[in-house]
Amino acid sequence: MNGRLHLGHTFTITKCEFDSGYQRMKGRNAFFPFGFHCTGMPIAAASDKIKREIEDFGCPPVFPTAVEEIKEEVREIKIVDKSKGKKSKAVAKQGSAKYQWQIMQALGFKDDEIAKFADYDTWLNYFPPMAMEDLKKMGLKTDWRRSFITTDRNPYYDSFVRWQFKHLKAKKKIAFGKRPSIFSPKTDQPCMDHDRASGEGVGPQEYTLIKMKLVDLIDNSKVPQFAGKNVFFVAATLRPETMYGQTNCWISPDITYVKILFSRLIS
Repeated sequence: MNGRLHLGHTFTITKCEFDSGYQRMKGRNAFFPFGFHCTGMPIAAASDKIKREIEDFGCPPVFPTAVEEIKEEVREIKIVDKSKGKKSKAVAKQGSAKYQWQIMQALGFKDDEIAKFADYDTWLNYFPPMAMEDLKKMGLKTDWRRSFITTDRNPYYDSFVRWQFKHLKAKKKIAFGKRPSIFSPKTDQPCMDHDRASGEGVGPQEYTLIKMKLVDLIDNSKVPQFAGKNVFFVAATLRPETMYGQTNCWISPDITYVKILFSRLIS
């Protein structure tokens, strides 16, 4: 719910619409509620962008005149269906606009209206009612008395989701920490593909870690905790078979490294 509904939403909704209508024609009671998807990071990301743009460029913001062209790295793929483009959803939505403020202007919002979207709740109060009106015009056969938004702003939905996960975990139906995922350092949480402001289609990358033992430390005074201990550099590589021909290892001054101390317990 970070924008207006489009034809893709209509296509998806018709699957439930046609099936519920068919079941009702057969005399069955088809329960068809409707949830407005407000969970995840797209709304928060768009809202935070507006906040930063106001802080950096004023309100209404005055953006730099030289607007860099937005480009997205695209893997070389053979497109069988010519109707499908190479751009991700995020890039397709923003078009040539570089800033979130410009995206909102392209949707027809005035400057005084856009500033209000720096508040998360504005998105929840604006777009769901608008989507409901559009769906009513489409003739959607849903029970609007039971419509809801999927976010912790809805305490009933939030408590149900919490109960569901705790219940499934207690029954050992789900487990946590068993699958690699993309992590967002800005929001300090894992994120799904369409939750990202950029980088859609990028998945977890599996590397092979190579432990390389350091023969000797040149200056032990800077790292006294390593004195007399085995020290290893751990390098990540996609081509471990090439390590047999390695002659040296370089440390980049532009990368932040961490040191980890561990001891092997012997029982």
